[in-house]
Amino acid sequence: MKINKSITRLSIKGSSTMHDKIGNTITHATLARWLELWSDQAKNTTLHDFNDLVKRYGEPHRHYHDLSHISLCLEDLTEACSHADHPFEVELAIWFHDAVYDPRRSDNEEVSARYAQDTLGKLIEKESLERVQSLILATRHTEPPKNNDEKLIADIDLAILGRPTKEYKEYEDEIRQEYGWVPDDRFKAGRAEVLARFLARERIYYTDHFREKYEMNARANLSHSISMLRTSGPYQ
Repeated sequence: MKINKSITRLSIKGSSTMHDKIGNTITHATLARWLELWSDQAKNTTLHDFNDLVKRYGEPHRHYHDLSHISLCLEDLTEACSHADHPFEVELAIWFHDAVYDPRRSDNEEVSARYAQDTLGKLIEKESLERVQSLILATRHTEPPKNNDEKLIADIDLAILGRPTKEYKEYEDEIRQEYGWVPDDRFKAGRAEVLARFLARERIYYTDHFREKYEMNARANLSHSISMLRTSGPYQ
């Protein structure tokens, strides 16, 4: 099946040639992953949906919340899939949880859940769709997850906090780019407050799998980042 390469834009640093090469690799890898979700009868129907998702994740204002983020989330799900009660719905929620992303608005997850409803309503049963929407809303990280799958997707979405320091710093820089219109002083204060809420948790990660893998490094990354954000001067 053919996919429109022109709609791919990933936040990969380097030359345009390397950028395109890596971008195409990620796009084709995620296409293969997407098609594995669906029966032979549904593959052609969902190819349009895949291309629309890739177009959304390639929007120019995205620097972190792009297809690379989805790809990393899928890798974490593959490793932790045995912990999911409904792995099909968890994977669909990963695909759709940032389908709508505008850093100037506060209801991205709600709108993403409605987009998932519009897209998937013709493809999956109502009960499955309701689970997908609830899982998407769990990535708001505003209240404790209500079930095992919500814990899993919340941890997958926050896995970046516990990744190696260099990778975590790239994530923070990409978030800063997505909020580029916000003055440094306001951004630093707001970002420090967000990160401090995660650090204040008794457990950053709800599942034992992710706690064992990422908790210690996440606390070190968050502590350092908050300290830097609370210093005077421009964002660094």
